Amino acid sequence: MSTRAGLDTRVVGGLRLASATATLAAIVGIGHIFDHGPSPLSVTVAVGCSVVAGLLAFGELAYGGRAARAEERRIRSEILERQYSAASDTRQLREQYPPGRVMQMMTGGAERVTDFRLVYLGSTIAAMVIPVVVLVYIGIFIDPLVGFVVLALVPVIPLAVGGFMRAFRKTSANSRKQRGDLTVRYLDAIRNLVTIRLLGAGERITDELRVAGEKNRGAIMKLLAGNQLVIIVMDGIFSLVLICVTIWLTASRGNHLSEGDVVVIALSMVLLLEPLQQVAGFFYIGMGGIASQKEIRGFYEQVPLTASSATTSTSAVAEPTSTHIGINNDPSTFAATTDQAAIRLSDVSLDYGRGLVLNRLDLTVPAGDRVAITGASGEGKSTLIGLLRGSIPPQGGTLKVGGHDLSELTAEQVRTLSASVSQSTWMFTGTIADNLCLACANATDEDMWRALRLAHVADEVERMPLGLTSHLGEGAGLISGGQ
Repeated sequence: MSTRAGLDTRVVGGLRLASATATLAAIVGIGHIFDHGPSPLSVTVAVGCSVVAGLLAFGELAYGGRAARAEERRIRSEILERQYSAASDTRQLREQYPPGRVMQMMTGGAERVTDFRLVYLGSTIAAMVIPVVVLVYIGIFIDPLVGFVVLALVPVIPLAVGGFMRAFRKTSANSRKQRGDLTVRYLDAIRNLVTIRLLGAGERITDELRVAGEKNRGAIMKLLAGNQLVIIVMDGIFSLVLICVTIWLTASRGNHLSEGDVVVIALSMVLLLEPLQQVAGFFYIGMGGIASQKEIRGFYEQVPLTASSATTSTSAVAEPTSTHIGINNDPSTFAATTDQAAIRLSDVSLDYGRGLVLNRLDLTVPAGDRVAITGASGEGKSTLIGLLRGSIPPQGGTLKVGGHDLSELTAEQVRTLSASVSQSTWMFTGTIADNLCLACANATDEDMWRALRLAHVADEVERMPLGLTSHLGEGAGLISGGQ
């Protein structure tokens, strides 16, 4: 969580505590009215503090909600940034964090973490403090026996909550695991729907999704069963004991208490039960948020920010930074630089741990040349491309693109040296201009046309009635594969 999020958590807790304090002041004012009759001061205090308590409670909800959504956007941006700026796109990383799992972290995971940290945690900590404040006041200003005896029972509540959290931690973790597994399987099935249909695997995939869905349902029901158990125990035992002890002590001290004192103690019981009101969100928000927080922290440890991206904006679509390496992309100048190599590899080797994929490879590609790399499956074609575009870190030898030694650059800098068009690519629903602006948010129309000319597709776009504002459709279905 960011430094700002920590401050927001304290602000939410402070607003909850201030609201409870104002409520206590209003209750004291009401008690004063019972003892001494209504007066302008006592009525003003009671009404004014009630209004202030309501405003503070509203402020807590509004501030916590806005802070949670802002932090949620920041976490999503950071997950994306770490994913895009990863030093290497290893197979182990792809298997551990497939797209479906990353998507689940960015959506439901980020939401649960921020709701826990910025909405639930601060108010829960304050709720644990509120009974102490109330009972200390009762013990000092009303009756020490009632105040301090009941105060001795209050620590049982947070200890019980902590015990339940430890007892049901595995249940929450299993629910998160099953939910994530179902998400991964479902998104994978949607992404490969055409292939599944062509291979006649629809029935098998349906059965697998049904099994995963049933496991997820079972995990959720276990989580809900545990939640109901906690609510029954906390509400049925602890709240009952707390209320009964308070009533018994108040009744036994009746000769020492005024009518107003009894009213204050009775109305203050609402504040004494404040911690128990947080129990309802224990599983829905607390355990789910803790589990998602653990998952996201694990992702951060596995996919650290690179040195360059750690100093840039955390925006999901950032402006080009100073880490860009200038490359001459003007085709008209290629003829003057044919004596220079666009790509030069010398003694390059790479091993995934199962034997050498590339063994002392030497390759020179002059500027302006068109080269096709052919070979059987598994002979290192994709590995070579991965090395050149920075998704695989070099292990040995010398790799140069445009005269730049890749071993001396960060992964982000390596990616600025070349552009790649994958066999399977992705276009976002929207216009041609929308997709081009993903690479440069401030690109002008002239910049976009220049990029289209470099890709040899400008003439075709010019023939479209709407030009740059032509819609691509879902999955770029309104343009051809070549385009």
